[in-house]
Amino acid sequence: MIRAVLFDLGGVLERVDAGAKLEAWTSGRIPSSLFWERWLSSSSVREFESGKIGAGAFASRVVPELGLSMSADAFLDDFRSWLSGPFEGAAELVSETRAAGFATASLSNSNEIHWPVMQAHQRTDETFDANFPSHLMGVCKPDPEAFREALRLWKREPTDVLFLDDNEVNCRGARSAGLVAFRVDGVAGARAALVAAGVLPEFPPRAGQDRRSAPGS
Repeated sequence: MIRAVLFDLGGVLERVDAGAKLEAWTSGRIPSSLFWERWLSSSSVREFESGKIGAGAFASRVVPELGLSMSADAFLDDFRSWLSGPFEGAAELVSETRAAGFATASLSNSNEIHWPVMQAHQRTDETFDANFPSHLMGVCKPDPEAFREALRLWKREPTDVLFLDDNEVNCRGARSAGLVAFRVDGVAGARAALVAAGVLPEFPPRAGQDRRSAPGS
């Protein structure tokens, strides 16, 4: 029985401006549609987002690894701006989930550059009951161990948790760890998944309306 919801952040609650840039930097060798596949499989990205290397080492390795037509310093300057803010309705969706009686947490592949930005954009300490950025846990998605570590820290059983992510490879990692997982796109996709899982009603209550008397209840 689902008692808690674990949210990915980038691509679900936060806008990420990256795929088109990578396509331009590689002169089309890596199209934006393949961005996440290449990013998540990059050894330098995985080491950076699991906290094993710092920003300088990451940039000096990822530029030649992906064949980017720029310097490491130029890449880092641009990398800082990849997170462009919350999707409309992001905070409200998490608030509705909590109000429905479900615990909430975030599990995000992040790093020393992006996590402070994400904390500010999403107001993570206020929005969620717990937060599990990969670089502080020491392991990143889609490794099933990332989910096991998050659940260990959160003191949750995998069958109690619904995980939402915009990448199917991460959802497969979650399912391997025993979680229920849905691939979603943005806030609208996340809301649809929460409705399908019985976490939220199909029609959210209007302001001032008791949740139990919402249309369709």
